[in-house]
Parts: sequence; C-alpha cells; structure tokens
Amino acid sequence: MSQITIVGGGLAGCSLGWYLKNKGYDFKIIDPCEEVTSTLIAAGIINPITGPSLTKSPRLEELWSIAKDFYHSIEKETGTKMFRLTQVVRLFDSDRQIERWHRRLLDPEYSALVTEEPLGLSDSFNSEYGGFVTKFGAHLDTRVFIQLLRKLLEDHWVTAHCEEQPSEGTTIYCEGVQGARNPFFEWVKFKPAKGEILTVKIPSLVEDRIIVRGNIWLLPLGNSIYRAGATYDWNANDIEPTQEARLMIEERLQKLINASYEVIDHAAAVRPIIDSRRTLIGLHPGNDKIGFFNGLGSKGVLTAPLLASNLADHICDSSPIDPEFDVRGNI
Repeated sequence: MSQITIVGGGLAGCSLGWYLKNKGYDFKIIDPCEEVTSTLIAAGIINPITGPSLTKSPRLEELWSIAKDFYHSIEKETGTKMFRLTQVVRLFDSDRQIERWHRRLLDPEYSALVTEEPLGLSDSFNSEYGGFVTKFGAHLDTRVFIQLLRKLLEDHWVTAHCEEQPSEGTTIYCEGVQGARNPFFEWVKFKPAKGEILTVKIPSLVEDRIIVRGNIWLLPLGNSIYRAGATYDWNANDIEPTQEARLMIEERLQKLINASYEVIDHAAAVRPIIDSRRTLIGLHPGNDKIGFFNGLGSKGVLTAPLLASNLADHICDSSPIDPEFDVRGNI
C-alpha cells in the first residue's frame, strides 16, 4: 500500500499511528505540535458510570479491555508510567439521584461495576447523601502519552501545518476541533464545547481516588496536587481561560470539599464533539483515499484505542468499520 498520511497528532492520530507502526505500514503524522490542544489539556479520566443519570458507558467492557492493553503496551515499550488504575468514588447530590441509583442496581450490568466497600472518605468531603465506589477507573496522563508517542513515532513525525491534501497515498484527518472546517467532510456537523480545568493544591487532603459529585470531579496527581473541573461552554471556541469559569469551578469545588486550597494553574481547550455525540471513523464515501477520525469528546481516553485499531484494520486489511462509528453512515 502507498504511504498513509495522518493529519493531526493528538490522541486520535497518535493512537492510529501506533497501530499502523505495529502493522509495519509506511505512514507519517503531520502535526504542528501546538502547546494547547484538547488532548494536552484533557483530564484523561476513565469513569465507568457518568452523568447526572448515572449511566454506564456503552460497550464499556470491550472498550475498557482494549484501552488497558493499549496503554499498558506503550508503558512496557517505553518503560514509562502514564496510565494509573484507580477507583472512582461517586457521591450523590440529591435524594432523587439515590432513588435513580437504587433502580440502576436492579440491573446486573450496573451492580457488577461497583464494590460493597464503604466510601472511606475523610471529613473534608461533603458526602451527606452517600455514594458508591466503582471497581475500576483510570487516569491517563495525556501530556506524557503524547510525549511518548512522539518519541516512539519520531521516524514518522513531521512537525508542520498541513496546508493541503497530500497528492499521493491515503490521508486520514484526525484534526480535532479543526475538523469542523474540513471541506471533505462538510456533512459532519460539529458541536464543540470549550472546557476549563483548574489545578489546585489542597495540603490537608489525602486521597488517591477520583472523586465525582454532580458536575465536578477531583483528580489526584500526588503531593497534594489535584485537578478540578470541568466546564462546558457550547458557545465559545477560544482557548483563553476565563474568570467566569474559574469562579464556577471554585464554587463547585467548595460544595465538594471543606478544605483550604490554592489555585496553581488554569487551562482551557475546546473538545471536538460531533453533533450526534458519536466518534466517527472511516473513509470518504466518494474517495477512499481520504479518511476521518474525530469526535472523541470527553471519553476519548476510553474509546480511542478500539477505534484506532478498527480504522487501522480497515485501511490495511479491508476489515469492516464498526457500523456504530462509520462516518459513511452519518451522511
């Protein structure tokens, strides 16, 4: 096969590149290596039960199995840790949510995801409604992930902006939010969401699990440092942190914890979300030399490995694209 060009070296592009490298295919990744991208700013959390409705992620077991193997393989290959297995403590924020969860537990698919252990939280947390502890969860250090993949794929890496479609071979666009302006896939409608995250120091807090309550999560990084977030702004496409978002996150944080903290960093990026809320992959229906991998949104760490594997198999071995994610089925 002629060379494959991947446009974009974020989570999608790097994951695809890793699978192509392991298949022995000739490819290159074109990426400008910008300092602020959705991958670099992302929290990198895998949480099996999400949202106010306490919903299990679709195809969770399959996605989780492939994601674990993918990230652990990169750790083994590089000798560098970047993927931490942990648990998620989900705190209820109303009696109504408690009732919803009790109904969820009647489903064995949900009851199998949680432990019977106590929350085990200190008095620094506001946990008056109780909650549950998941059997698994994870945190990917997305910045380290990108650094490692750039090193692993350095023979395939071109640091540049891609100004036009390469004239030869197959081009796969993994552009993140920039994909909304891609003329080859103009029928794919994006609904990007700006997200902002704080990094805080909480000296009195000792917790190594991910804590979630309502619309805030707290992610431990070690040495009393935590990340807290995140906001969703559906009307902004810039990457400038705002005072409004900082105050919103701090207000939510103060409802979660009773402890003094110091804000030490504030970052923003734009999530590449497709209007259908699905990640889409595959080749153009009218030109099989052009492909698409985008829309990872806020669950990309969980979904990217399976989708990158599927797309690599499709490009290299003509294996079918999973219909749930096929860009050709989204016209």
